[in-house]
Amino acid sequence: MIALAFYKGQGQLLDRVIRWVTRSSFSHVEILRAVPSLSADGSQARAWSSSGREGGVREKSITFKPGNWEFVAIPWAGPAAIDRVIAEIGNPYDYAGLLASQALNLRRHRRDQWFCSEICAHALELSAPQELSPGGLYCRVLEMNRAYLAGWSRAGEPPED
Repeated sequence: MIALAFYKGQGQLLDRVIRWVTRSSFSHVEILRAVPSLSADGSQARAWSSSGREGGVREKSITFKPGNWEFVAIPWAGPAAIDRVIAEIGNPYDYAGLLASQALNLRRHRRDQWFCSEICAHALELSAPQELSPGGLYCRVLEMNRAYLAGWSRAGEPPED
């Protein structure tokens, strides 16, 4: 099952600035094929996202340390979500889009450039992915999970895709 990993660790100065500007507990997000089984010293898993520190959209093996990450399973997303990120690997980080969309509230998207929550929202086929900060994406997927599960519980079986 597809999952998102939201970074809430102390991190560096940029992480604190992102949390402050977006009024969120989260400064970064990764998309995964499944929620990893966490051990006391952390668990490693393949993850996809866009990172300014690493030049843009990339795939990476990450050690998810307990306490630094919050995981959200996305039961309504299929494996094609990862394929949508893989198709963008190598595209640059969208610094201008991040600034315009999150700090200045202009909500602009630059074609073929992505920031972390934008590429993850794109992978999940959410509308206007450039409008979502990591915290905004967290809220949106929790709402969508509740709606999905409410439909499932009323019908007695999983909603149709």
